Amino acid sequence: MDKKYMNCTRCELCGTADVIHSSSFMEYSILFRLLTSPLATMGIGLLSAAIVKTEGIHVNTKIILFVLCISAIVCNAGIIVDSLYKFFISNVMPDYMQCDFQVFNPQYGLVIRHIEIMGSTCFSTSSAALAIERTIATIFYRSYSQKPTLGSILVVFQVAICFIPIWNIRMPKQIYPYSPPELHDYQLYHGISMSMTLINALSIFVFIVLWTVNYYRKRVMERGHLQVVLARHNLHDNMATTRCMAPVIFIVCLIVASAELIFLMATPKYNADTIVTHQVLDEVIDYSFYGELQLTIIPALFIVLILLLIAQSRKIRESFLLVSNLSICFPVKAHTADSRSSSESSSSSSSDVYSGRIHWSSKMDGLSITPQDPKY
Repeated sequence: MDKKYMNCTRCELCGTADVIHSSSFMEYSILFRLLTSPLATMGIGLLSAAIVKTEGIHVNTKIILFVLCISAIVCNAGIIVDSLYKFFISNVMPDYMQCDFQVFNPQYGLVIRHIEIMGSTCFSTSSAALAIERTIATIFYRSYSQKPTLGSILVVFQVAICFIPIWNIRMPKQIYPYSPPELHDYQLYHGISMSMTLINALSIFVFIVLWTVNYYRKRVMERGHLQVVLARHNLHDNMATTRCMAPVIFIVCLIVASAELIFLMATPKYNADTIVTHQVLDEVIDYSFYGELQLTIIPALFIVLILLLIAQSRKIRESFLLVSNLSICFPVKAHTADSRSSSESSSSSSSDVYSGRIHWSSKMDGLSITPQDPKY
């Protein structure tokens, strides 16, 4: 802390921190996050296992969705640790120690918040990765490769981008009574948020174009009575996968849009030269509501994402029920490949027996043996 950037006393900083962290909204927000974040983490983990297990989803799409689930788990882990940290300081620590950790030791809170930021950044780029993968799948829908090369390349770029905010972790010059990372460097984090917003807006436009192109191709095939069975099958799979990605794009864009809206309407524009005055303390008190609100709605939106994906895709829903053992309460119809293969093998074996009988009867006919009547 550099004292030349401080125009407030220790008592004023501690009093402002007490106003922020002892408010009713802060307490209920922490309790709500401690309830929803573990539930969302467990649900996302089961969803990732269900996606890997589900047949009919392209391997590149599976890779991107799996990384999306992992990034959501990392984001939820950061929110859980942040909530536990604040709950421990406000309710377990003695009163004379609370201000030291809430105000004068912000490095712990900053590191915890960057875990959440890293996961949310990787989660936000998933829409762009899905848009690129679905675009290539739509263009080359007749001969789209089953190799995971494209998905692996896109995932590497996602992971590289999510480490950008971590490079900015440093001890701030100013001390705020409520110190999320965006207050210490508004330009950097607003630039990241604006970039994510533009990327997601472009992703929505790409998905609308892809849906229009696929729908037009389907109408042309139906009108032209084309008997290309493989092309129709590939087009149907492409349309089904693109439609299944609609909830993912919706939730990702909703999280990014809410973050950008908070940046534009409520976040103070502070930088490394900001001097902490009484006006700054009042602005930090006002902003703390929106900062905690953003952390509160993210786990709830993750739960909504799980429910939307389960409701949208029958295959993912059945895999989710099997993975979570909820099939005991909600029976899953036997559409497995084993039953199909067993029925196919039984039918093929019966057909082989029937053809064998025909072949044997034809051989007997070819021998032209005339049976003799028994003599008594």
